[in-house]
Amino acid sequence: MSGELLGQRAIVVGGSLAGMLAAHALAKHFARVLVLDRDELPSAPAPRRATPQAQHVHILLKGGEDAIERMLPGFCAELDAHGSHTLSGGSDGLAIFDFGTAPRFQSKLRLHSQSRWLLEHIVRSLVLARTPNLEVRASTTVRGLAREAASNRVTGVITESGEAPLAADLVIDATGRREEALRWLDELGLPAPPVETVKVDFGYASMVLELDATQPRDWKTLACGNLPRVGARGAVVLPIENGQAMCSLGGRAGDYPPTEREAVLEFAASLPGDVLAETLRRAQFLSPVARMIYPANRFRHYERYDALPEGLLPVGDALCSFNPTYGHGMSSAAMQAEALHETLMTRAPGEGLRGVAQRYLARAAEVAQLPWRQANYNDFLYPTTEGDRAMFSAEEMQYRTAVQLAAMRDEVVRDKLTLVNQLLAPFEVLLEPEIKQRVTG
Repeated sequence: MSGELLGQRAIVVGGSLAGMLAAHALAKHFARVLVLDRDELPSAPAPRRATPQAQHVHILLKGGEDAIERMLPGFCAELDAHGSHTLSGGSDGLAIFDFGTAPRFQSKLRLHSQSRWLLEHIVRSLVLARTPNLEVRASTTVRGLAREAASNRVTGVITESGEAPLAADLVIDATGRREEALRWLDELGLPAPPVETVKVDFGYASMVLELDATQPRDWKTLACGNLPRVGARGAVVLPIENGQAMCSLGGRAGDYPPTEREAVLEFAASLPGDVLAETLRRAQFLSPVARMIYPANRFRHYERYDALPEGLLPVGDALCSFNPTYGHGMSSAAMQAEALHETLMTRAPGEGLRGVAQRYLARAAEVAQLPWRQANYNDFLYPTTEGDRAMFSAEEMQYRTAVQLAAMRDEVVRDKLTLVNQLLAPFEVLLEPEIKQRVTG
């Protein structure tokens, strides 16, 4: 890494997981880093008004967990210390589908389960404790970019306060699915980057629970759902901290789960098996039922965007957002932040922001490609999904489905598929000759 700084100040817009990890990655390369968030940032773990998606089940896949641990050593120990549950990847869960109960298996893979607000609190606390040149400014809304038009270079951000722009050498868009950078670019008269869109029209409703301690349970996590079809529904229950659990139910194309308790119980009763309905019937609802509609997966291809102003970069959902069903969002964000960290740490002497940006955008797009294709494969199994189905050939769709079926009976295929699903290995490991033989033989 070159010892010279890239600039005096970097500004990160958005203080959730993606933004805080990006800020930590930038800190060694700028004299100061400023994180701006439109919301109040609580001093203890708690949901935030500006992140309504935090009210729902969030899964941190192993690839994302490992990326955070590498950036913030001791992260997993902090999760454990604050009440996160460590789960076996194969034996702690009960999964019930139209065809019956999925087989359980022993696995060395261990995952953490907790609320999103606890996860964000731990990341934020670790970043603040280890990044002395970082300032976080809450309740600050960014309305646009300051730009030097002649050079097409970002010089800072314009805030809602109406004061003079906050100067910056680099601005990171970590605003998530709100796509703030697209609005900022439009206000500057610049075209949008190429965007791939797959419309999924997925609605989910969630609540925090206290499960009935007297109910016999041989599981720590519960998943149930229909096979892909019109009207398919699903649900998951995961343990979180403080002896509580969280349940999210989902449906597509207008068949969204309700928000009233009795209607929620009816929705649960429509799913395969009776375990979920019985669990919810006996549970105490500790929070109102929160509902959210997720319209579409979107991949914003900044790596192909010639008009991008120097000094503006996206991270997390601002670059690529996924159907939350599959747990890709936080993990992809963490892996993109690690890509930013590695890009900065490997810059050559004299390499400026333009070179760093080009390398990061290419790397971030590569990181996002695996979960992008994984999510869209799953979504294209549903007839109501709208998008470019030609991104998968008929042969690939058939093979991916054959892999899923083979994994239920063959532990070698299952272990490889688990690595891919957890973002620990590329999809190409499933194309190795031995695996293809096991899948198709």
